[in-house]
Amino acid sequence: MSHITDIMKARHNIKWFSDEVPDKKLIDDILKQAHSLVPHKNNFYYYRIKVLGPEHQEEKRKLAIASVCGTGKQQFRNGTKEDINRLFNIYDEYISDENRKKGYKPIEDCHFNTQILAPYLLVYTHQKDYRTEKQNQSLYAKSGKQDKIFTKKFNKIDNFDWVIQAAMHGISVSYLCAENYLYASFCRCYFYSNHINSKIFKSHNDIADTAFILGIGYRDKNKSYWGSGVEKPNYDEIVEWE
Repeated sequence: MSHITDIMKARHNIKWFSDEVPDKKLIDDILKQAHSLVPHKNNFYYYRIKVLGPEHQEEKRKLAIASVCGTGKQQFRNGTKEDINRLFNIYDEYISDENRKKGYKPIEDCHFNTQILAPYLLVYTHQKDYRTEKQNQSLYAKSGKQDKIFTKKFNKIDNFDWVIQAAMHGISVSYLCAENYLYASFCRCYFYSNHINSKIFKSHNDIADTAFILGIGYRDKNKSYWGSGVEKPNYDEIVEWE
């Protein structure tokens, strides 16, 4: 697999990853490739990536519980401690072996974004101190020109650019994963509750400062794959030639 269109066709968002854990070096090499190849305006990075490996199973469980979806999710978004405790029980029932045999049917109209249980999770967060230590040590930065030329401008677009940068990096990582026969699945459906006690989502601000989560691993071939159920629009409904 080498042609870019083949790689793009191979990429799919999946819900279930196998228990096989990709080699950590392979994941690190993919992230290093993305770091060197993905362009960023003026080399300023407005995002940071937190990587959760296989050892963070309990934290992933909490994030998966916070990813509840379906028509029953609203009752938990501002739920009490008792509500969240019930959500934990719903989650455990949802992923149980008994429910697996039924095809993971919703429990109380709730199901979950289980791609968050992937062996590796990339959490794309907002980095407001966009200039790194290396850049601060550079002669250009010490000259003061950088601050005079860029800082005022960048502060105005900071809240928008970081999501664009994170998305560019995320889709590039997903293509690099496909090139290495890995799957990378995006998730943007989650909420904050102080009753879940997540190390990643400690406040509502952490939710606002997270662009998305990307799960990486091998596809569970015993699980079926299905699309979103929403058809793509026609080309000319999106692309308008002037």
